[in-house]
Amino acid sequence: MDKTEFEAELRRDGFRPVFASLRPNMKEANHCHDFDARLFVLGGEITITRDNKPETFRAGQCCEVPAGCMHTEQVGPEGVAYLSGRRRNGGPLTREAFESDLRREGFEVVHGGQKPNFTEDMHAHGSFDVRIMVLSGEITVNRDGGSSTFRAGDHCEIPGDCQHGTQVGPEGVAYIVGRVDRPVAAN
Repeated sequence: MDKTEFEAELRRDGFRPVFASLRPNMKEANHCHDFDARLFVLGGEITITRDNKPETFRAGQCCEVPAGCMHTEQVGPEGVAYLSGRRRNGGPLTREAFESDLRREGFEVVHGGQKPNFTEDMHAHGSFDVRIMVLSGEITVNRDGGSSTFRAGDHCEIPGDCQHGTQVGPEGVAYIVGRVDRPVAAN
């Protein structure tokens, strides 16, 4: 299976695709997630230990860790870049879970907002990806020839290469935004 097939399967099965990377030699103690996770390694390696059985995954390999499964994570000496998918079965994504996900994936987290009727012309972020969860008010994101309006509790992802513009609603908008540098995939 390649990256394109993996991403298509994620979407088909209701997972939210996320490109991310982890620092070299990072260790995550025994823990579990409140979501089902799938992982496709793009470069580097990660060892996941479940039931005291370590298994190392390298470029081109994938694995799955169901919600509630206790496991540890050990990143190799070169770090790891990956495409992952998350699927929550317990209802809507909460503000706390959204922020926790951002921090776990290495995003810089900022609480902010924009004034009423603020407009941003079409642009791309280039070297970094952004995820936003609206806390109050609304923001419309124009991209891919269409527009989507996000209100309290809604969230969206904007890849660094995505041309987009925004329009804030008449009440302004408050949000949590995560920003992360785009990983460089190994070939």
